[in-house]
Amino acid sequence: MIQNRTAEFRNDPTGVADQGYWFHYLEDKIAAYLLSVDHNVTAPEIFCCVTSSEELSVCLENNIPPDVDGVVIKGTNFHSSQGVFVLVSNPDASVGGTINLLTYVAMSYSDVVSELSFLGATKIIVEEFIGTSLPTEYKFHVVNGEVAAIDIISDRSGDCPCYAVVDTAWNRLDQFGCFEPGSIESVEVDTGCTTIDFITGARRAGPVKKDLYVCDDIPELDECTKQEMIDIALDLGERIGVYMRVDMFVADGKVFVQEYTTNHMNGLRHCAAKFDVDTGCIDSCFLGRMWDSAGGPYGGVSTTTPAKLAGFTALTPQQQCDLLIGVQPPSHVSTCGNASNPDVLP
Repeated sequence: MIQNRTAEFRNDPTGVADQGYWFHYLEDKIAAYLLSVDHNVTAPEIFCCVTSSEELSVCLENNIPPDVDGVVIKGTNFHSSQGVFVLVSNPDASVGGTINLLTYVAMSYSDVVSELSFLGATKIIVEEFIGTSLPTEYKFHVVNGEVAAIDIISDRSGDCPCYAVVDTAWNRLDQFGCFEPGSIESVEVDTGCTTIDFITGARRAGPVKKDLYVCDDIPELDECTKQEMIDIALDLGERIGVYMRVDMFVADGKVFVQEYTTNHMNGLRHCAAKFDVDTGCIDSCFLGRMWDSAGGPYGGVSTTTPAKLAGFTALTPQQQCDLLIGVQPPSHVSTCGNASNPDVLP
């Protein structure tokens, strides 16, 4: 479902928009930022949006306040973490300079400018990074008015980064491993359960994504912060209308929306499954059924395009950058207090 939807809007974005859908605009980080601000969701401050490496050099030299923890530099026309750099002061004071937290490699502003120029970035955002290490990420799968699953990536700045999937009560949904659906589904004759090839899966055991294995322990958040994140995800999901993964993190006692993901794991695999006590089956297809019930090939209904995003894909990169002029990030403060240091529980 994800692969088919992604192929359609990347091949014919205008055709998808003509049907009344705009969810695919959110692949662009400018559109994502504008939606968050429109919904009063806390977002990092954007220092500049530029369309060339020369302009990026000027921004990094002149627009970065001296008191920020670091900066995130994003080429907005890429996917996943390609073209994204998180620069903070090198913790080794004897070396100095900055390092990229995504790779822990020393990297200067000029190095990033050169890399994005090589990648052919056509639109680049520079925004504030909050903190000194990569935060735990919470990725909410929202479909048909429900949070169906939450992916957690923790310890990204530590020795053992890992990946987990839970429901809204923090029950693990990843206890059966991850699944790579094929084009043909079969059902066991004796049990009526969807066939799962655990033997092949065991032979191919490895990281879920890059260096991320399934977590033994996961960070636990206080109930107030959990509910605040769920409420934000549901509000945004209702506005978007179709299946969307809403990614968040918590820093300085505030919930931030990081990005919106239309193309979870490129549609190649997922790690959410439930045990059906009535049938005795492992149900690895519940997310797909929720998508199907939500309606249509896109996993939901069309909604009115936000005013600032009308005709977004027809704009030039500079016109898209200009949409950020005068936009201020919301000053919303969580009512839950400081939840930036969650306990780690099994």
